[in-house]
Amino acid sequence: MTVTRSVRLSRKGQLVIPKEIRDALGVKEGDELLAVLEDRRMILTRPEDYARATRGSMKGTWGRTRREIDRYIARERRSWR
Repeated sequence: MTVTRSVRLSRKGQLVIPKEIRDALGVKEGDELLAVLEDRRMILTRPEDYARATRGSMKGTWGRTRREIDRYIARERRSWR
C-alpha cells in the first residue's frame, strides 16, 4: 500500500503524521518511531521493524568463522595500545 500526503513543518521542527498514515502504521500518541535518513529521504519506522529489517546485514563483516572474528578483535585491541 502506498499513501502519499503533504505535511508542513512547524517553526519548532515538528510535523503531524496524517491520521490515515498513523492508522496504517498502527501508531498512537506516545509511541516511539525511528527516523532514518537515507540519501535525501527520511523514513519513519517502528524501532522493532527497523531491527528486523537490518538483522544480519553486517554478517561476515569481521570474519566468517569464530576464529576469524577473534583474530580481528585481537588485532583491533592491539591497535589501541
